[in-house]
Amino acid sequence: MGIQGTNNKRAALRRLAFVAAAASMPACAPAHAADQSGTANAAVVRPNTLIKTDDLDFGTLVSSPTAGTATINPVTNARTTSGGVTPAGTTPQRAVFQGTGGILLITVTGDNSVTLTRAGGGTMTATLVRAATTSGGGITILGSSATLLPSGVQTYYIGGTLNVGANQPAGDYSGTFTLTVNYL
Repeated sequence: MGIQGTNNKRAALRRLAFVAAAASMPACAPAHAADQSGTANAAVVRPNTLIKTDDLDFGTLVSSPTAGTATINPVTNARTTSGGVTPAGTTPQRAVFQGTGGILLITVTGDNSVTLTRAGGGTMTATLVRAATTSGGGITILGSSATLLPSGVQTYYIGGTLNVGANQPAGDYSGTFTLTVNYL
């Protein structure tokens, strides 16, 4: 029993030491998984179509006893205020539309203004200003009459000047306007 018996005892001692070490380890908490949903979006534009990608938003404004204005520049997307209007909080933005097609004749329907209405009463009026990308990548202000643009993908930006009355009632104001693109 000499060598073989000694090897069996050593192997048994090693197994016993391993079992003792494993038993002395603290119990680990079980792993947990967390799920969170995300959103993926895409827009495919067919020839001679137009889609809106962003709304015109003048942001949060504070009125005062003096009337004033808030302006969103359609080229730079910058907001400025005047008179008794103070900008606050949220980030304003120009409206953005994407279109593609042949030579484009672009107009904004109506008289280039939009009335914003508050639930419970109160209105404000904004005068719209239009701009579009050109084939060279620059942005061109579009005049009050129809403007021809070259064929291809075009991006249209709508900004404007919102007239805020003296002591304008607080609340959320909204209105709609229509961008019409006529393809030749």
